[in-house]
Amino acid sequence: MLNKISLILFLTVISYSTQLNAQTGEERLFVFEDRTIPDDKNVLFYIHKNTNPNAIVYALNILDDGTINPKDPIEVFWRRYQEDGRKKKLGWLEKTFAFDFKVKASETKENSYIFSLIAMKNKQLFATQNKNGGPQVATKIDGKLSHLDRIYLMVDDTKTIQEVLSMELFGRDLKTGKLAYEKIIK
Repeated sequence: MLNKISLILFLTVISYSTQLNAQTGEERLFVFEDRTIPDDKNVLFYIHKNTNPNAIVYALNILDDGTINPKDPIEVFWRRYQEDGRKKKLGWLEKTFAFDFKVKASETKENSYIFSLIAMKNKQLFATQNKNGGPQVATKIDGKLSHLDRIYLMVDDTKTIQEVLSMELFGRDLKTGKLAYEKIIK
């Protein structure tokens, strides 16, 4: 009898702890509640970290003719909300180990580019323009092709170089328009 009660208690605890850890994107959106959304021109997506209110912004470089600049298609920079909201270039460490990217022109779609962030080298992103000329970026989020809107990083900043503990990707499923969410634990 005691073994049956112990087993029931154990299974109840496991079930409860699994439910606590299995949060959905809807439940995690609160991490952006007190954050400023970058309003820069042609923003593809942005990244917030748990350590400060600043944002890392990825934006398309659009030429006067309305197409993406083939020589420099994507720009990445800080939006320093902790200070006065100024735009600032990434530092060498930030570019080298986390937020810079490798980009190449798509061979199959004109005015489109494939890129991956150093921090997410296994995840390809596709940048292009929508039919109105606005920026859009797509990638697989939780296995579904989705528009990427924003990323939240949980970092440990107690060391000389910050360690990324997890990345949460938020976007919209291309087929359904519903929230797409994926948490990547490092």
